[in-house]
Amino acid sequence: MYENIRIFTAIALSEDARRSISALVPEWQINLSFDRWVYPEDWHLTLHFIGDVPVSSLPLVEEALREACSEQPNPFQLEINGLGTFGKPDRPSVLWLGLSSLPEELPRLHEALGNTLADKLGFTPEKRPYGPHVTLARKYTGAAPFQDGLLSGFNDKLKTNAVSWNVDGIVAYRTHMGRKPMYEEVARVMFPQA
Repeated sequence: MYENIRIFTAIALSEDARRSISALVPEWQINLSFDRWVYPEDWHLTLHFIGDVPVSSLPLVEEALREACSEQPNPFQLEINGLGTFGKPDRPSVLWLGLSSLPEELPRLHEALGNTLADKLGFTPEKRPYGPHVTLARKYTGAAPFQDGLLSGFNDKLKTNAVSWNVDGIVAYRTHMGRKPMYEEVARVMFPQA
């Protein structure tokens, strides 16, 4: 019998970035009525969702990570500075943290990894534009319709206390449905100059 596992590739947050965001979340939880808040250990910026693959494919995934990292020799910095939502404006499905800017290294890394995953696994990258973010919560449950203005004060605070970290590699995570936290690191590859 062959065991399949669900995996995706991502950029992990540094421990300092995770702590900084964690300090802000309690205020957001009090003021923003979302049903499910993501565990801090599960915060990440997805590069590619691969889906269900045989366990035997993990060495190929790690090889793809290694190849993509070889094209990105130096670490680069990411900065988070704003909350946003996906879904219906009055009933958003996702609350997320976005980047202050998109450094050229990130889309280049995304593309390189998509290409190496295609070569190694036959993976087909998504066609939609890459929109990196950190998912914080899911399913708005407030009694009143959600108002974008709710995020303004929080975004002002984030802009004056920006959270940044150096990206020094990429990670493959396994998803364990129903477990909390639900993501398990199965491979990590560092950039050559990290």
